[in-house]
Amino acid sequence: MSFSLVQAAVFGCLLGLLVSQRVSRPVRPDDTPAPLLSPSGIVDLLSGWIDGGERVFYDWRIRQLGERSERSDRVVLVSIDDDTLAEAQQGPRADIAAYPWPRQVMGGMVHRLVEEGASVVMLDFAYPELSPRACVTPMRTGRGALSQDDDALRALLDQDPGHSVLAFRWGAEGTRSLPPTGRLWPYRVRLGSYPGPTEARARAQSVLALQRPAFLIPAGKGLEVWAGVADEGEGRSLGEQLGSAAASIQERRAADDAFRVAPSDLFLALASVQVAGLDPEKLLEVRQLQHPVTPLLGTSSGFGATTLPADPDGVVRGVPHLVAYSPRGGERYVLPSLPLAAAMRLAGTQKLRYADGRLHIGDKYSVPMDASGYSLLRWEAPSATRGARGPLARSIRAWNVLLNLFDTQAERPARFDHDLDGRAVILTNTSSYAPERRVTPIGPGIANGAILGQALANILASDGIVRAPSRVDMLATMGLAFIGAFLALSFSWLLRSVWGAILFVSVVLAAGAGYVGAAGWFFVNERLWIAVAGPLLSMGLAFLVTTVYAFRTEQDVRDFVHSALGRYVSPDVARLVARDVSLMRPERRKMTVYLCDIEGFTRLSEVLPPEQLVPLLNTFLTEMTSVVRATAGQVDKYIGDSVMAFWGAPVRTDRHAHLACEAALKLQAVLAQRQPLWEKQFGHRLSVRAGIDTGDLLVGDMGSELKSHYTVMGDAVGMAGRLEGANKQYGTQVLVGESTAQLASDAYVFREVDRVLVRNSEQPVRVHELLGRKGEFSPEKQAGMALYEKALTAYYARDFLVAQELFRRCSVEHGDAVAPVYVQRCQGYILTPPPADWDGVIRWRRRSSDGR
Repeated sequence: MSFSLVQAAVFGCLLGLLVSQRVSRPVRPDDTPAPLLSPSGIVDLLSGWIDGGERVFYDWRIRQLGERSERSDRVVLVSIDDDTLAEAQQGPRADIAAYPWPRQVMGGMVHRLVEEGASVVMLDFAYPELSPRACVTPMRTGRGALSQDDDALRALLDQDPGHSVLAFRWGAEGTRSLPPTGRLWPYRVRLGSYPGPTEARARAQSVLALQRPAFLIPAGKGLEVWAGVADEGEGRSLGEQLGSAAASIQERRAADDAFRVAPSDLFLALASVQVAGLDPEKLLEVRQLQHPVTPLLGTSSGFGATTLPADPDGVVRGVPHLVAYSPRGGERYVLPSLPLAAAMRLAGTQKLRYADGRLHIGDKYSVPMDASGYSLLRWEAPSATRGARGPLARSIRAWNVLLNLFDTQAERPARFDHDLDGRAVILTNTSSYAPERRVTPIGPGIANGAILGQALANILASDGIVRAPSRVDMLATMGLAFIGAFLALSFSWLLRSVWGAILFVSVVLAAGAGYVGAAGWFFVNERLWIAVAGPLLSMGLAFLVTTVYAFRTEQDVRDFVHSALGRYVSPDVARLVARDVSLMRPERRKMTVYLCDIEGFTRLSEVLPPEQLVPLLNTFLTEMTSVVRATAGQVDKYIGDSVMAFWGAPVRTDRHAHLACEAALKLQAVLAQRQPLWEKQFGHRLSVRAGIDTGDLLVGDMGSELKSHYTVMGDAVGMAGRLEGANKQYGTQVLVGESTAQLASDAYVFREVDRVLVRNSEQPVRVHELLGRKGEFSPEKQAGMALYEKALTAYYARDFLVAQELFRRCSVEHGDAVAPVYVQRCQGYILTPPPADWDGVIRWRRRSSDGR
């Protein structure tokens, strides 16, 4: 058993290590897999299998949690669906007949949603390029240098500062993107000096909007803004266009590239966040950014990522709320997700703090998140709906918002009441032009915006899924390995039958189901994700290996049991002993011993040839052994024609005396039944004499290192032998000791045969003959027994004349075999009376006592 538990510990530790090394975020796209045949490759393969199984159980628990959840109404989806696009094509506005719509229209929708009460509007659209409707107007300056589309969107967003969040995307694979070196701009023009970086970046933004490089060069305590130009004439023209007519123009120096400001630098300055308590080195590092075009950058809006990486099986289970970006391989910028940026706007804070596995947004919201910035989604629906809303409670068609916008522009009352007071809104595209919908634990076909909306709902409710610490999963894996081994060891005895095997498997299945149920309870009620696949696998492997080990061990024990107890041990006894080998431990206990032999076997062996004698002996021993096995006894040994058996060990019983008497009677019945056949086959009949005695015996597996045997030792063994030999003197078949007769007298009939004193014993004992079972005697037999008892009473009363006559009648009238012995004794005592202290006790000096 200890070896099996060691195996369980090994399985549990190995699988526990694999489970504990899991990560709850998607695998990095540029992670290079190890060679399959290497140790790392094998570990990765096993970990992949375990993680795959764990994801299945995770998705099941997510759906169970969704069954007990209510869809959130704190986040509303505004969907540009196919019906909206169809209505737009039929509408009176030509500018929305084709998609994508002008950005000015999108800005108007955002403004309208804020007017209707939306606390924040998230645009699930990345604008990494200028609007298709943009064109440079040389005669205009500043923002007006571009067409009104991008500028109008920015202007509309600025009307509601703090109420909008623009989207950007990132990629984690490929090489890091670097800004161009600007070798095509040999001159630079000075556009002004500013005291701080905020004003300088705003000025640089106007330069970048004109597709020119910008430089922020330190000058004393401030910053100078320079723009790259092709020649001096272009420098003067650009200066006039941006309101610096007397701008200084110089040749660009190589050192200027260190101060160059790219559009991504402006974006990072606006979008990056600081997180106290978080190591940026542990965040997922992205290499590519698609951020809003320069005219759309502004301080009145937030910026958040909409990228949703999927797990290796293609399912989106969480959101990376924080990622790291290092544009030049140096300083790391921490960038938020779109839901996180929206939550920061709602909380009115830029302070983020990471502690105890949770990301805190100011003092208002928090969400579970691991150190890599990844947060698991708590889905508030059991399955995905056919509409655009996904797991959210509500979805509004964008056409309805457009109609409200057109109504207000025409100074008409809005026709739809969307009930958006205090709610966050995510404006997304769910039409046929939208990117492919995502697969989630609650089903496929969910729009990207709906997933982001669910993530924001989690933050607003400060709710989410917490992954249990790796040590918990490891302990669970090790614990279930021990449970699997324990169950296999405890119930392996059930495998001896088909129904037992079914019950055996059911036990481990029930244990596994119980663990899954417990893990599900913690998931639904405590939002705690405890590993299931790894622990179940460890339990299954430990159960399987331990079962094989138990089979081999049981076979070894069975071989040992048969070797120690003998080849003819009862199968029931063998099974009991195999289950508990301690039953064979040497000890002293009260038992009953039976010893018998064939009467006249020596003479028979001289008459019969070996080819007849051996089959006859084998047949007798087989019948004898079968009787012993049928009465739950144990055959100790064969000694020639003698058989020694005992009851009360290795399986303890209080009815050992009854069972020995029953075996003696059954053997007599079997002999009577077999006699005609044996006489026909071998020409001889068999008569068996037996002795039975009960006493305290030492029983156990005894012997030497070369040979041992499960046997008994004690006075009762010797007494049984004496009783068996005394049958010849008394003419009886079965003689039993006084203890045996006392214990079994409730079910069997005995009569006293003699009172004897055995050598080396101080107290005499009564010797009895086993006559049969109670209730099975004929009236004639009962009359003979009564006459015998009367004669014996007269004998011990020293009335030898009366006793002699009564014993004679027993012999003549009832054929009593013991009566002649007492007739002879009475005759002797009549001629020579015994001394006054005579007590009728006969002294046995030899094993087969025939002397007095």
